[in-house]
Amino acid sequence: MCIAPSVVMITRAKPLDFTRDFVCLAKEYGTSAYDAREDIRAINTAVTQNLTDLDARVHFTEKLRGKKVVIKPNLVTVFHNLGMVGSDYPESTDPRVIDAVIVFIKQYTDKIVIVESSGKGFPTPTAFKATGLDRLAKLRGVELMVLEMQPVDRYLLPKAKVMREIVVPQIFSEVARHEAFYISIPKMKTNLYTGVTLGFKNAMGTIPYNLRLRNHNHAIDQKLVDMLHLFKPDLVVIDGLVGGEGNCPAPVEPVQSRVIVSGNHAVEADRVATRMMGFDPKSIALMRIADENGFNDPRVEVVGEQTVTQYKPADPSLTGSWMRSNFPNVRVLVGHHKGREPQPAGDGSLSAAQVCDLENVCRGGCLATTRVAFDYMYYEGQPRSSTFTLIIGAGLQHDGKVLYYDGDGKPYTLEDIASLKGKKLAVGTCTDKLKNIVTRHIDGCMPFPNSPHMLVHQMTNTFCKVMTPKNHYLIPALLDTFAVCEGRKKNLRTGRRIDIPLAHADRLYETRELSTAEKELDFIFEPYPELSKAEIRSLCADENRSILATFLP
Repeated sequence: MCIAPSVVMITRAKPLDFTRDFVCLAKEYGTSAYDAREDIRAINTAVTQNLTDLDARVHFTEKLRGKKVVIKPNLVTVFHNLGMVGSDYPESTDPRVIDAVIVFIKQYTDKIVIVESSGKGFPTPTAFKATGLDRLAKLRGVELMVLEMQPVDRYLLPKAKVMREIVVPQIFSEVARHEAFYISIPKMKTNLYTGVTLGFKNAMGTIPYNLRLRNHNHAIDQKLVDMLHLFKPDLVVIDGLVGGEGNCPAPVEPVQSRVIVSGNHAVEADRVATRMMGFDPKSIALMRIADENGFNDPRVEVVGEQTVTQYKPADPSLTGSWMRSNFPNVRVLVGHHKGREPQPAGDGSLSAAQVCDLENVCRGGCLATTRVAFDYMYYEGQPRSSTFTLIIGAGLQHDGKVLYYDGDGKPYTLEDIASLKGKKLAVGTCTDKLKNIVTRHIDGCMPFPNSPHMLVHQMTNTFCKVMTPKNHYLIPALLDTFAVCEGRKKNLRTGRRIDIPLAHADRLYETRELSTAEKELDFIFEPYPELSKAEIRSLCADENRSILATFLP
């Protein structure tokens, strides 16, 4: 079989302002007046030219002709009229780009499915409404699929280093078997957890909620790379028209980079996009690990100018300058002992720079999701003068003591923390030892993403504006949340699994013993045993509890 060369195609759009309707399709979408708009014509031209030029080199349309095409945008939260200070933030894939891709693909197949599993506090049916993709699907005759409501298949990944067991919605079994053609359409943006989030990181939204939380911590980069053993995008189309800089999954600020980057090799397309955002791909752990695991292609051909539009990097720190400036009365204490933490001086102190390094020992979980909570407070326009203490991590072991550090490097023992006055919030399973000396504790490694956000509101006696009528999608989101929950339980009651059991441990989850031959395989289909009635009752109860935890942590 002839293997197509790896090609990354870069196409610049006209130098226009693309920030009109860049989150949600315009009300006049589908009319001749809409199609005649200069910005819409420019977007359609850029996407069509990009895909035509790429196809001329790698002939991807021959592979998708007549097949089912699975399109995965990035709709983790659609920031459109949610009650924030601004009405729109470029968090989600531009629906105008999705539309242009679909128009191109429909020349070769009518079997197109847009799939997504958004964040738990913003269910996918609401995301489809907020972006206008529900209207797009009707106009273009394509299917919308809510992945969190789909039954799953289980696979073992013998070559994986973290995610040795994976469950995916059954449509991605079709992708793994090459029965369906998979297109990833991410937004070009920075990310708190992984530095950047692009073509293959977009696959995080293909796995179910509980599995998403497993190893969503210091191991997140390897976890994402491990998924490439099961399936890879056949085509990546990176939406860089209006990119996003800042602390995704919190709101991000627009960057008009006006570019479409596509490719038939996800890692190489992501590498080019990372470079064009002004970052050295070698500085991004996700990219380095993909290379170390052999998912790169040094022979890749890059077509087009890799002009840099500098993006502001994500800042996960809770002890740095942004936090001190915007939340000056929040005392943050952090401590980890995972074997790569900085070592204190003789008196137990650390420098401010070492505290930052200490925070990043476990960037991909509690640190980032808690920083999101404060970014939400900022973008909600909330008061930021409240006083409380926030603690993250299991503590640094030094001289027989468990120590936590503030931003200046001052150490605190457990006794010191117990004696602190005022409210105290401890985040993450590794802070279990603090449960009896803090006001509130959040379990999880990582926690439910919305839990720190809601508890920071409790600590500051404020009310989340996303939960007020200022959010135009409040009622749809609440109704969709319960509808999705009922849909998931309906699957369970018929014996169809939709997720893994929720667990909060920071560990590698082992699989059964594999044979020598099995260890050489990329993946192994591993059917689940039939659910018992007791398991069904327990899993349905877990679904109810998880809904409550989303809003009442």
